[in-house]
Amino acid sequence: MVLGGNEMKEQFDLLLQYLQGIWLQRRWVVISLWVICPLGWIAVTLMPNQYSAEARVYADTQSILQPLLRGIAIDTDPSQELALMIKTLLSRPNLEKIARYTDADMRASTSQEFGKIVSDLKKNISIKSAGEENLFTINYSGSDPQYTKEVVQAAIDVFIENTVGQKRQDTDKANKFLTSQLKEYETRLIDAEVQLADFKRLNTGYMPGSEQNYYRRLQTLQDQLEDTRLSVLETEIQLATAQKQLSDETAIAAQQMANFSTEYDIRLASLETRLDELLFRFTDKHPDVIETRRQIADLKLLQQGSQKRASSNSPYSNAVLQDIKLNISQLENQLASLKVREANQIEKNNLLAQKLKQVPHVEAQLTNLMRNYDITKSKYEDLLSRREAALISKNVDASSDEINFRVIDPPLAPQSPSGPIRPLLLTVVLIAAIGAGGCIAFVSSQLSPVVVSSVQLYRLTNLPVFGHVSLTESSGLVTKERRKIWLFSFICIVLVVFYVGFIAINSTPSIHSRIIQEIEYL
Repeated sequence: MVLGGNEMKEQFDLLLQYLQGIWLQRRWVVISLWVICPLGWIAVTLMPNQYSAEARVYADTQSILQPLLRGIAIDTDPSQELALMIKTLLSRPNLEKIARYTDADMRASTSQEFGKIVSDLKKNISIKSAGEENLFTINYSGSDPQYTKEVVQAAIDVFIENTVGQKRQDTDKANKFLTSQLKEYETRLIDAEVQLADFKRLNTGYMPGSEQNYYRRLQTLQDQLEDTRLSVLETEIQLATAQKQLSDETAIAAQQMANFSTEYDIRLASLETRLDELLFRFTDKHPDVIETRRQIADLKLLQQGSQKRASSNSPYSNAVLQDIKLNISQLENQLASLKVREANQIEKNNLLAQKLKQVPHVEAQLTNLMRNYDITKSKYEDLLSRREAALISKNVDASSDEINFRVIDPPLAPQSPSGPIRPLLLTVVLIAAIGAGGCIAFVSSQLSPVVVSSVQLYRLTNLPVFGHVSLTESSGLVTKERRKIWLFSFICIVLVVFYVGFIAINSTPSIHSRIIQEIEYL
């Protein structure tokens, strides 16, 4: 928002009013300067010197063996390993190693003191890229120049040891893991081979490819069964024909026998007539009726025997019946044999059909076993090749390192302190004192306001101001105000002289060191 002319003038007048109020309360600025500045400047001067040791290390990740062993040994990315080691350099185990390498742990009598030493190392050690690939700067700041150099050297040693040792440790772990996995998969592979062999032995006739053989055998059996059933039907027809022929011939023979007369015919007719008469007079249970019937039965038997003897004496009838009976006997035997063959073929057919139904199930089981076997074998061969690659990598690590370190700039004990930047801190103390005094003066002017202009008086009273009366020399107030200004200026000049003196002392290391030694001597 753009302010109008009157608003800007009001803001400017208000700012002048605040500044005049601070000027009237300038004694607080003087007090703040003479309280804060001497204490702050002395504290800055007494701050211990900080020395910084630095080293530059180059990590060569380009090995001549790397392209030659690609695909044979385990492929690793040295740059990633290096980046990981850089990130983990400031871990507590590594910092404890650095403390032991520099004998800093000897200065600690308790675990808390040792923890402070480790925390100091973590805070003041820095490792960063030097601007080029795989070129790093390791820096440490401390109060002892020799100790700072030892810390940087120890950090380099730990960094190199961790990078090389971690690679070999990882290779050993990989070898142990691959060996254990290889033994496990070798056991699995042997079990899978045994299961597969047992399954093939128990299901020899059901292996893949036998299904077509089963179909051919089943078709052959079905054809044979049809032939057998046709033979059974033919034999049954022949047997029925022979039996009908036998029945006809037997009827003819019986007719012929009935026409034969015997010596028992007259007596039999007489007894039958007498039986009719007895039945007309008596019941069936009458003794005479029973006796007559017995005699009739005996005569009929004798009559039949006589007729048979007479029939057997006929050469044509006897030969025909014998031939027919022989043929019937042969046909019955043949039919029984065919029935047995048919039952056997039906049983074989059903058994083969049942086996044929089992072939897909057996093939599915075999496929599952083969799949498990192939997977296990593939994993075993893959682990075997990986273990060989790990062994080659281990041998390569033993003969040469993937990452070669070169210390470009070794750490040196610093001859001059690198900090703190005391002139800057002295200036900061001065600015802080001025700011603190100005704030106190401003607050005091607001708590005890003084009217310094007619505009301010008008704003406070909202009454018209017609003019103001200036101080005269004769009143003595002007002279008093000038003395205050001269005193304020003198105090500020003296403070500036002190400031310049402190700057000179802290900018000259030799003078500063001599003064510190004198203070320590006192």
